[in-house]
Amino acid sequence: MASYTDSVSGSHTNSLSNRSESHAGSELEPNEIKGYLMKRTRLSRKWKRVYFVLKNCDLLYYTNPEGTPKKIPLSNADITETSIDKKQFAFCIKSKENGRTYYIHADSELSQNCWMQAICFAKVAGRDGSSSAACVVQ
Repeated sequence: MASYTDSVSGSHTNSLSNRSESHAGSELEPNEIKGYLMKRTRLSRKWKRVYFVLKNCDLLYYTNPEGTPKKIPLSNADITETSIDKKQFAFCIKSKENGRTYYIHADSELSQNCWMQAICFAKVAGRDGSSSAACVVQ
């Protein structure tokens, strides 16, 4: 069974069951993954450490733990690896819903692959059945 430990947040995530133990005593739903990743800001294009939660078909992120979550629309989104700013383990989510591209990078290849795969599965699970259920991580 594949798993990785997020060295930034110390969370342990099992990529097959998507269960994480990022905070002591917090139990996650079966289709939930969470942890810290780096996200490129929209205007200043700087990289900031952001807390992400993928729950069912929603990818949420928090710029601070007490803040209101922001949502990245996954329906009809394209998920691809990228080499933006020469960052290793980077990927982007191009949302067709709002026309925005989100750049994210993980601290390891395994973490990157787990997140991309989990986002892909969530995207497929959120479809209404009118489109193909195929999901390819590029």
